Amino acid sequence: MTRRRALGATVAAALVAALGAGCTEGQPPGATDVVDPGSPAAQPSPTPGLPAAPLSGKPVPEAVATRQAVAVPLRVTARTTPVGLAEADLVYQEFAESESLHLTAVYQSRDAARVGPVAEIRPVDIRTVGVLHPFVGYAGGPTGFLDQLAGAGVPGATPAQRKAAFPSGQASTAALRQAAPKGGQAPTQVFDHADAGTPLASQGVTPANRLTVAAPGHPTQTWTYDEASSTWRGKVGKTTVSAATVVVLTMEYRTLNVRKPSPRSLPGAKVYGSGTAVVVSGPSSVAATWRKPGQRLVCNVIDPGGYQVRPQPGTAWVIYAPETARVNVA
Repeated sequence: MTRRRALGATVAAALVAALGAGCTEGQPPGATDVVDPGSPAAQPSPTPGLPAAPLSGKPVPEAVATRQAVAVPLRVTARTTPVGLAEADLVYQEFAESESLHLTAVYQSRDAARVGPVAEIRPVDIRTVGVLHPFVGYAGGPTGFLDQLAGAGVPGATPAQRKAAFPSGQASTAALRQAAPKGGQAPTQVFDHADAGTPLASQGVTPANRLTVAAPGHPTQTWTYDEASSTWRGKVGKTTVSAATVVVLTMEYRTLNVRKPSPRSLPGAKVYGSGTAVVVSGPSSVAATWRKPGQRLVCNVIDPGGYQVRPQPGTAWVIYAPETARVNVA
């Protein structure tokens, strides 16, 4: 079995030459990957004849594997009951103001009839999903954030623009896909998913059944491994959610000052750069590092041996944890 090895900043030039020309921060505009492909990595395909979905790694019909993704931001508090998260391939989580969470749910292999509560667009959405080429359903936003969305070339619609895509005030991923311009691009693959029997990482793997993330000003978030379903389960608002993989990326948070339409200050995760990471998938965990140089570049999660982590196929929940957060695995 072959593995893709990441070209992080610590890889020596001689190793780069031996592996072949990999992408670096000087790669051409529009590049979407920052790993040396090496030999093609085997993709999970437990069902003969069906391709693996680019985001979930699970087998799907060809028409589904090649279709455009849809992304929807949500804002969740302890009193919120979010819907539609079970069908997402990826969910990105930012710790927002007033003990709330800002989620970016991405759908490609499955559709959700209702997704909500739909939130305003924020910079974290734009910087996270730019590489995935989605159509975004969102509830407006501050003038500066809308300008950033337009400047990034990420298409989308609000309820005021496409009412039919938001029945009862909640997003429908199928209706959003119908509203998207024709010719949308399938998303870039984010993870190298594991085949049956493939370990999560080349080294440093330890058993795990509990993950906690304690960010200042927020309730501690706890994920526990459910052996019966082979998933990690946690609570978001009043809803219990499950994921095949939970990835915690530790990063700097900055204060975003909004002026229009009303002045306010918001916390914002700085998703470009590098830092430490913790990954749990199946009954295993590994301490890793992450690197994302820019909007159109994949965020690589790299194990202690310098290879991409290999999570189980299924939904991945990616948590942007502030540097002041405490992350523990047991």
